[in-house]
Amino acid sequence: MAQNKRRAGTVILLLVIITALVACNRTQPSAAISDAASPAPTAAASLTPSPTPTWTPTPSATPTITPSPTPTATPTATAVPMTVSGDPRTAVLQDPTPQAGAGCGVVDVFDFPLRPPDAEGVTRAGQDFGVYRSRYEKYHAGEDWWIGRGQSNLGEPVYAIGHGTITYAEPLGWGRDQGVVIVRHIFADGRTILSFYGHLDPESVTLRVGECVTRGQQVGNIGQPRTPPHLHFEIRSHMPTEPGPGYWWEDPTLAGWLPPSQTIWEERMRAAPGVVWMQRFDTDAIQPIGMASDTFLTLQDGTLVGLGAADGRVQPGLLPLEDGEAVVVALDVSGQIIYNADRLGMITAFGYPDAESPLWQTDLDVVGTPQLLSLPGGGVLALIRNEALAVSAAGELLWQADLGARPFAWQQGGNLLALSTSGSDGATWVVMGAAPITLATPISGKPVIVGGQVWVYASDGIYRLDAATQTAELLYALPHAFLERGDVAALPDGGVLVAHTDVFDGRLIALNGDGSLRWQRSFAAAASGEQRLLVQGARVWLVSQMDSGITREVTVFAMNGDGTGLTRLFVGGARAELLHDTWTAVSGEYLLIHIGDGLVVAGSW
Repeated sequence: MAQNKRRAGTVILLLVIITALVACNRTQPSAAISDAASPAPTAAASLTPSPTPTWTPTPSATPTITPSPTPTATPTATAVPMTVSGDPRTAVLQDPTPQAGAGCGVVDVFDFPLRPPDAEGVTRAGQDFGVYRSRYEKYHAGEDWWIGRGQSNLGEPVYAIGHGTITYAEPLGWGRDQGVVIVRHIFADGRTILSFYGHLDPESVTLRVGECVTRGQQVGNIGQPRTPPHLHFEIRSHMPTEPGPGYWWEDPTLAGWLPPSQTIWEERMRAAPGVVWMQRFDTDAIQPIGMASDTFLTLQDGTLVGLGAADGRVQPGLLPLEDGEAVVVALDVSGQIIYNADRLGMITAFGYPDAESPLWQTDLDVVGTPQLLSLPGGGVLALIRNEALAVSAAGELLWQADLGARPFAWQQGGNLLALSTSGSDGATWVVMGAAPITLATPISGKPVIVGGQVWVYASDGIYRLDAATQTAELLYALPHAFLERGDVAALPDGGVLVAHTDVFDGRLIALNGDGSLRWQRSFAAAASGEQRLLVQGARVWLVSQMDSGITREVTVFAMNGDGTGLTRLFVGGARAELLHDTWTAVSGEYLLIHIGDGLVVAGSW
């Protein structure tokens, strides 16, 4: 009892002391506590614009810098999301309907055989068709599909890529290498192909010859062949009722096999709404040159090839060159001269469309891989390493300049050509008409020409350069931009649109002609990877390119006029390990898309 009384007394004494301390703190506030509770605002929280230098270039190497107030970067990490509508795949989906010659219906669209429709999460597939394997001394006639490293493939479900009819189904069709299923697919235009699924678990092969299957229907599970579990997947036009060898003595495409993943993507794009024509070439090294009359010019393995804008009709060999001779080609602003340059510094001019013999040749006496740009007043600008050399339409060297760094991005519009260089010494240069190139600002980025002025989308914001006074003004500051993944374009009404990507967000930012902010919206939920902007009249396209290493996918969006939404118009892709020269371009009324595997797609969207 006494012990309890002592404890109660102690508690009462502590309560009295605490009460006294609280009262003391109320009457005598501590400066240290006050400072900790209300920290001083940082520069990032300030609403007052910070000064940013405006630079006026001089002939000397040291620029003159004068401060001018500019806006601070947007204080929010993300913008309001854009609404996204449109699903090209869903637009063409159809239930299989029996019809004459196609009792199980015709193909609407193809999916992939593992984790359809897009093989999401499948990281090892689509790369080994036609590969020579010394173990068998033959060429692989299909693709080996694996879920990925460190993941079990045994028992993974396998699905039919499209509507069709079973022509072969045997639990031990490949003996020790287990089950095989073959499906015949018929297209609306009467074409027929076969899809082949091998190394299936025998117990999972329950379908029978003559049965119908629908796109996405399971045809079996991956079994355990002599090799580690995987799916051997083929697309072919022959052997509907026998497994076949899996390998061939020579290139399998010469004996009736087709590249499986390439075929699936090609048929998907062929069925997509708005696709007008498609052309496949034997090379993936296709460089866009531009429109000349009603023909879109491309350079393919040293040969100038034209594509009819309306129908894709191929016009090969437009220049009298030996195969592989051309390195780069440019079209004069007049559309009547084509310039060709090689690595030895020789520029050759040809008349277009009549190019029976060269008009002239000029030796620049500079060795290196060139890039050619059309000069605003006619003629061509050759960029070789750090050098810029201007040649007139008559073949005369107009001027030569050392840019100090390699070219990064450029745009020609009206009487101006804007060119930026890369690296820590990067800058933006301007060519006005036939005058020599002028250093405009030490700011580098992606230039765009609007109303006779040059704007630059740089890593720290959007600048406007005045070509007459040679000044740079920061109009809108931004977090550090991933310039390689972004783009800038002029809007028809005199404004500028920027596709900006940083660590926080991906945004479309529209500025008025006076540099004020019109709106900004986030596209991060709809598109990732590299972004490109194309504008023709009132139409504005956002082209998103995503590359996962073995899959390259291109999505085309149309932007609403008020910037509140995007409409998904087209999705195309290629599944291969090495892809080159993916690009988009406007050809007359059509948008041309090359996804890097030799296929050019034209769409009217």
